[in-house]
Amino acid sequence: MESSPDATAVRWIPHAWHAWLDANPRAAPAVCCAWWVTLWATIWFGSAWLSSFWTHRIELALPFERTAAPMYWMSPIYMSYDLVAVLLPLFCRGWRDYAVLGRTILLQTAISCTIYIILPQQLAFSTTQTGAVWDWLSGRTGMPHPGLYSYAPSMHVAGIIAISMFFAPRLGRAGAAALWTWCVAVIASTWMVQEHHVADIVSGIVLALVIRPRTVASASVGPTMSL
Repeated sequence: MESSPDATAVRWIPHAWHAWLDANPRAAPAVCCAWWVTLWATIWFGSAWLSSFWTHRIELALPFERTAAPMYWMSPIYMSYDLVAVLLPLFCRGWRDYAVLGRTILLQTAISCTIYIILPQQLAFSTTQTGAVWDWLSGRTGMPHPGLYSYAPSMHVAGIIAISMFFAPRLGRAGAAALWTWCVAVIASTWMVQEHHVADIVSGIVLALVIRPRTVASASVGPTMSL
């Protein structure tokens, strides 16, 4: 028998929308996605802006990281997380199911961003000058460069582990193995493209283990959201 999500899991989605989302499963993915991205972006870019006021920043790099060469061929793997994070509603059984995972990643984001503001950090890779992944967005908007201000714990790491924890129990052995392989690849890519140091990755793993989604038994798998 399928268990319903915890009541707290749906609170990040306005209560006034619940009945409409239940009645409109085809539109629910787009609405939930747009609202999640709005909340996430507000937290993320807001924290980057506040963190940018710090003139003194710490470096959490290990000695060997300061001379490591970037491996930008891993960028597609790194950015695959961002794409999947936006499309998550399409892989869930419904908007209430998605609310569990969406809340988890938002909570991880809020905790990470609080640390970014209180403990301002900067990259220490020798080749890092502007943080290439965020160059285009910063140049277009004139916003402070978030890729230069926010690092440990890594939200890429915490988020990809949360996704894997959530979906792996619903998959067979082969599917779960493929999911966890992708998870490990994304985690490795965060260091290889020089967006995160080892300290960021380790703290991201700790965050994922502390703030984790409700486990879902594979027997409770139901239909995904409709397109």
